[in-house]
Amino acid sequence: MELPPELVDLIIAEFWYSELPSTDRIAFMTACPLINTIWRDVYARITSRDIYVLTVAYLMHIASIIRWKRWNNSAVYGGFSPESTRTITCYVDLTNSKDDAAKDPYSAFCNMPNYLGFRICFPNIEHINLEMKFRIRWYCNSSISRRLFRTRVSIKLGQAMSELSVLSVEWSVAVHCPPDGEKVCLVTAEIFRRLTLDGVTMDMIQHCHTLLASPATNESTYHHGAQHFHNQICIEEKRGDVRSINFHIGRAADRGPRIWSESPLFWTQVCCFNEYCLPEFKHILSEIYAGLKFGRAVSSQVAIERCSWDHVLRQAG
Repeated sequence: MELPPELVDLIIAEFWYSELPSTDRIAFMTACPLINTIWRDVYARITSRDIYVLTVAYLMHIASIIRWKRWNNSAVYGGFSPESTRTITCYVDLTNSKDDAAKDPYSAFCNMPNYLGFRICFPNIEHINLEMKFRIRWYCNSSISRRLFRTRVSIKLGQAMSELSVLSVEWSVAVHCPPDGEKVCLVTAEIFRRLTLDGVTMDMIQHCHTLLASPATNESTYHHGAQHFHNQICIEEKRGDVRSINFHIGRAADRGPRIWSESPLFWTQVCCFNEYCLPEFKHILSEIYAGLKFGRAVSSQVAIERCSWDHVLRQAG
């Protein structure tokens, strides 16, 4: 007996928008479209509207489907239209493992000097979301626990122009705490006293004000068993690219002026990108993330990203 499309829609949406480690999401993406055509079509509609990026290779696969749509023989995304995409999310779950496939694209998004290619390829995109969940060993009143952290950065692209723009970014950090008010205050004070947030969010996006100077630290709220810190900032996009991702995503679109060369090197040169200037672009919560300092000494982009994750994983060990 086949389920009605409405119920299939609810099941797929419930699973798709849940907090899942990459291994579970990949398994779902592999199996769901194979059930039958109803599941396949509903899956394609939901997952193309709100894309979850599990690997950089998957992102390049989506770009190739868009670029070669006239010859697209994808059984799932044969009718995929980039106009339908509203959000792109990169979610990293380190609660049970230090190895999540989404760490790689997460690092790439963190270091992007601009998101021009994404706006050109997905004209109706509203947000790029960077999310992470992990636990940190916590010492309080001589007892040890593993405190759950959730971080989220939402980069608003809906109002951005087709050229380099100033983007609005919302960030939040949730620390799951005991309901006891006195303990919550101790936890809150400890977070900022010992710079526990050094590795919480890495350097998720460019140009952030120092968190310690932010009113968010003084105006946190407690609800649903967690202490929440949040704020909104603006970032100015810079010229450049990371791993030619902007080039490949932007080239996938065949609309608008042809600003994309067939050579990633040409695009990089046009944008005047210099990897030694990377720290200039790498600032979300960066001053609470001491790892930014190594960016001046490490010239390799991959090495910078690896060091960032090493710092996070040491905290979550």
